[in-house]
Amino acid sequence: MPEKTMLWNGVVEKSFGLVFGPAKSGKTIFCENLAISIAIGRDNYFGYALDGNPKKVLFIGLEETFQNRINRNISQFEILSEQEQALMDENYDVQEIEFPKFIVKKDDWNILYDTISNSGAEVVFIDSITRMNHGKLEDGKTAEEIMSRLRDLSNELNITLFAIHHTPKLHGNAITMDSIKGSSIFAQESDFAIGISRTEKKHRYMKNVFFRYANDDDEFVKEFEINHNAWLDYSGEVDEDEILQRNDRRRALDKRELVQDFFDSNPGIIYSYVEAVDQLKPKTGLKDRQIKSYLSELTKANKIDGSEKGYYRSINYHFNGVNNE
Repeated sequence: MPEKTMLWNGVVEKSFGLVFGPAKSGKTIFCENLAISIAIGRDNYFGYALDGNPKKVLFIGLEETFQNRINRNISQFEILSEQEQALMDENYDVQEIEFPKFIVKKDDWNILYDTISNSGAEVVFIDSITRMNHGKLEDGKTAEEIMSRLRDLSNELNITLFAIHHTPKLHGNAITMDSIKGSSIFAQESDFAIGISRTEKKHRYMKNVFFRYANDDDEFVKEFEINHNAWLDYSGEVDEDEILQRNDRRRALDKRELVQDFFDSNPGIIYSYVEAVDQLKPKTGLKDRQIKSYLSELTKANKIDGSEKGYYRSINYHFNGVNNE
C-alpha cells in the first residue's frame, strides 16, 4: 500500500472530514484562509506544514450571499503579495452565482459533482452540511446518507474534501465530537475533524479533535483572532480549560514572551534543552512539549539563539562582559 501523503496538519490528501463548531466561531474564515494558503503555495498554516506547491482549490459556499463572500475574498486578496495574488487568481475558485443554495435532490448532487469535476480542483471546501439536510441531521439515517455521499465524492473525484458543519451552542463546554448531534455517524464517516470554537467571552480557538491517520493527542488548542482583512492572527497555544475559564475578554499573556524574557534576563548563560525545561516549567506553568514548541518558534523568529543543536541562549548573549556579536 502506498504511503499516505499529508496535505496539512493531520489531514491526508484525498481524504474527507469536518471543520465544525458553533455559529460565529470563525469556521468559514478559517477554511477560506486555509484554502487560499493552499492555492498560493504557502509552506505552512497555523504552524502546520504545507508542501509549498500551489494547488487548485474550489470553495463552495451555500450559506452566505454571493456578494458578501466575494467582498470578504477581495479583502483577503488585497493583503497578498503580487505573486500570491496571481496564484490566487489562477488556483482559487468559487461556484457560479446560479449554483443551488441547497443540495438535497438528485439533480443538486449531480450539479455538485459536475462542478467539482469540471473545476479540476484537488482540494474542495463545502460550507455547509446544514444545506444538505433533507431530513433531520440528528437522525442517524439522514446523517449517514449525507456523509456517505460526501465520502463518495472524495473517493470518486480523488479530492481532499473539507465539509463545514455547525454545532449547537457549547455553553462554556470544551469542543469535542460529542458536540455534534449524531456524533457517532459523523465520526465513523470522517477521516479528520477539526473544531473551531468561540468561548462565552468571545475568545476563538482551533482544536485538533480527531485524525484517522495522525496523532490527535495535542495537549493545547490554538488561539486566534480575526483581523479587518478577514485573515486569522494566530496568538499561540493555550490550555483549553484556561481559555474556557477566562473571566474577561483580555487575551492571556503570550507565554512565549515569558520564555524570551527568561533568556534575556540571563544573557550570560547557555542552557541545554533539559536545563531550559527544568527552569521554565515552574516559571511559566508550561509542559515539556509546549516549551519545546516555543523554543523552536522563538529560534526561528530570531528572538533567542538556538543555533547550536540542543542549546539555547539569549540573542544578547555575552561571556565575561563581552557580547557574542
